[in-house]
Amino acid sequence: MAEQYLKSKFGMTPSTAIGWFRAGCAFFRKNQYQNSVDCLRRSAALDPSNAEVYQVLGRAYISLKQTDLAVAALKKAVSLDAAADWQLLVELTGGKSKEGG
Repeated sequence: MAEQYLKSKFGMTPSTAIGWFRAGCAFFRKNQYQNSVDCLRRSAALDPSNAEVYQVLGRAYISLKQTDLAVAALKKAVSLDAAADWQLLVELTGGKSKEGG
């Protein structure tokens, strides 16, 4: 969905993890959360070590009311040392987060 939009609007799609991340952030700011998720997942596939991707991805999933996916994304962000996401993760899980990423 996001890829089709980007091709029709700009005539191309990103070719790097950072390009997909920036597109995902742009869609997030425009409240186009499913497009944001599509882009962020592409970014994560290209660079699975970028904690920021999982931070924004978690927030996009929250906006889509997909709590389980949000928790998984935020756990990944925390596992990559994104300490700021601990609080959001605790709020989503009620402090009962299972171990694992």
